[in-house]
Amino acid sequence: MRTIRLYHSEQINCGAVTVLSAESSNHLIRVLRSKVNTPVVLFNGDGFDYQCKTFDTNSKKTQVLVETKLKNDNESSIKITLIQGLSRSDRMEATIQKSVELGVNKIIPVICQRSNLKSNNEKLTKKLNHWKKIALSACEQSNRCVIPEITDIFLFSDIKKITKQNIFNIALDPTAKTSINDLKKKQAELPDNAINVFIGPEGGFNDDEINLLENGNVHRVLFGPRVLRTETAGPAAISALQILWGDF
Repeated sequence: MRTIRLYHSEQINCGAVTVLSAESSNHLIRVLRSKVNTPVVLFNGDGFDYQCKTFDTNSKKTQVLVETKLKNDNESSIKITLIQGLSRSDRMEATIQKSVELGVNKIIPVICQRSNLKSNNEKLTKKLNHWKKIALSACEQSNRCVIPEITDIFLFSDIKKITKQNIFNIALDPTAKTSINDLKKKQAELPDNAINVFIGPEGGFNDDEINLLENGNVHRVLFGPRVLRTETAGPAAISALQILWGDF
């Protein structure tokens, strides 16, 4: 039987009864058809899983009894930050979902020259909040209990605010000559055990952005002979990095 895992934004204390949010309550009772004493695992981002049981079947304010607290040690051994060029909404959502499942530590959305952007600031704020919900859902599914950060949206021209000398930076570029595996041979260990991965939007980075990358301490790398869609590139790169330096 699949374990039910739910994000709970409030503090969780063993031995206490806590009330779930209306959204979690509805999902637990109406969607999953849970009964009294159904096992549920809660997490709030503090690195622990809390083993609970349902106390009632109120679909608006379900009460659960918190029984035990267990340390969850399944976070990646490397800190991967994905700097993702804004893409069409469904592609951006897929990128965030799969990247979180694969162990990304942080996601920084950036507006590139080729980003298909027609949203005003209010709509961008709504998108950002929606992306954070997708990340939480991906944590529930993948047994993560540390929630990856999704930052505010940056302009790609602010790249110097993102790249740091003590962090290894790479950008996937189908015109590059160096592969990720070539970099592994030169870079046996990652500085501060962290890496930034730059992915362009649909159509990739333009020439000006490539120049900014090269001047910003970013290594351009080729990811095989095939050109990947933007929503494929990030998760594919994260998988490769986990194999080369992480916990795969």
